[in-house]
Amino acid sequence: MLLAEIARTSETVAGASARKAKVAALAGCLRDAGPGEAAIVVAYLSGELPQRQIGVGYAALRDAPPPAAEPALTVADVDAAFTEIGAVAGKGSVARRRELVGALFGRATRAEQGFLLRLLSGELRQGALDGVMAEAIAAAADVKAAEVRRAAMLRGALGPVAVAALADGSEGLRSFTLEVGRPIRPMLAASQPSVEAAFTKLRAAPRSPHPQPMPRG
Repeated sequence: MLLAEIARTSETVAGASARKAKVAALAGCLRDAGPGEAAIVVAYLSGELPQRQIGVGYAALRDAPPPAAEPALTVADVDAAFTEIGAVAGKGSVARRRELVGALFGRATRAEQGFLLRLLSGELRQGALDGVMAEAIAAAADVKAAEVRRAAMLRGALGPVAVAALADGSEGLRSFTLEVGRPIRPMLAASQPSVEAAFTKLRAAPRSPHPQPMPRG
């Protein structure tokens, strides 16, 4: 998949005010990515890097080279470049990282440069939060959103969940179970469509006729 498609999707999601429109744009991009690149696409469109930190600060992003005329940079190219940049260490590492960042940006079009800049600087604010991304994964894989949320809670990350959903559907999502040593995302409450609906359900909930006293310290 070309990075240009992710950059276009990011712009579409940022410009959409309706949740359904955001979900539809993200789902379309995930379908095009397929299981092979879904984890990277989910990370990028969530404003994250699979490598977490690669040691690139604002100084390395300040002076971008002239953009490429046509899109040719792939998601795999970018992921490999980020991995190489993150592995740089020792004497001269700052200059070397800047050199590698410049080489990557030199292969990107203007739109792709803008996307990379926002991604690396933590400024990719487009409304693709976990809830929206989970719905997009469900739509792309034609599975229930509840199945995606359950799998994400048990796995603790949406990338691997997207891969499993796109590769094996509901069966793939059921493969996520509790694992010793793996933290899970807390499931504090079921979601409701509005605040009013949440309070209505809360008021309708049965109450214990024998409230328990508070424990004393």
